Amino acid sequence: MRDSPVMIRFIAVLAYFIVCLSPSGWCFERFGIVLLHGKTGMPSQFTLLAADLSDLGYLVEIPEMCWSARRIFDRSFSGCLDDVDAAVARLKADGAEGIIVAGHSLGGVGALLYGATRDGLAGIIALAPDGDPVSFGRIPVIAKSLGQARAAVKAGKGEIVSTFNDFVLGRALPVKAKATDFLTFYGADSPAVTTRTIPQLNAPLLWVAGTKDASQRNAETLFKKAPKRPENTFVKVDAGHLGTPGAAFDPILDWLDKLEDN
Repeated sequence: MRDSPVMIRFIAVLAYFIVCLSPSGWCFERFGIVLLHGKTGMPSQFTLLAADLSDLGYLVEIPEMCWSARRIFDRSFSGCLDDVDAAVARLKADGAEGIIVAGHSLGGVGALLYGATRDGLAGIIALAPDGDPVSFGRIPVIAKSLGQARAAVKAGKGEIVSTFNDFVLGRALPVKAKATDFLTFYGADSPAVTTRTIPQLNAPLLWVAGTKDASQRNAETLFKKAPKRPENTFVKVDAGHLGTPGAAFDPILDWLDKLEDN
């Protein structure tokens, strides 16, 4: 059972001021946290989590990613990370000393890609990361669209916006995108293939997987591909795919405490 948020906030804030105002003048590093929503989601997905983290003293940014319900897919996968860079810059301008990038579902895959391609991060949090390009590229409707996109590129029409099929919650989802951009989300050539990004992570990893989430069947095996660090943590929570971020609040706080102690 999650403790009362009011009590957690009161204790955390009180402890912060007691330590920071002590004669030693020492206080823990102030983290800035970027939260990446899932595919077809919006920043509002993280309204409650962001409020709780902010009340505990963390700086939080929730950018709208290029896989949102409104934007899907208006940039390449790597191009999407520009929005994360901008969020990180805002956090640093606000005084964040350490940056953590967290994401749910496709946002988790994006967080892993970010952690593999950026240096100087304090940590990566993957909440039920789902949408590995290779696995999704085998889904028939996506495989057909991949063929369509490759043909468009070969014909010199890769920069023309066309309609392709994605796959969300068990059904096909038509999306409008440039063929060159669509190809970066699916297939072996995508920059976000998790079997490649996870071994290249440049920061400690927290992976939270729901016990009722079929997408996390191989989660622990993938987690073990991360470079060995004492802060790396794999946690199972009693939740399905969509419920994992809410169930992950306590594990996230525990892990942040671990980072602050090191």
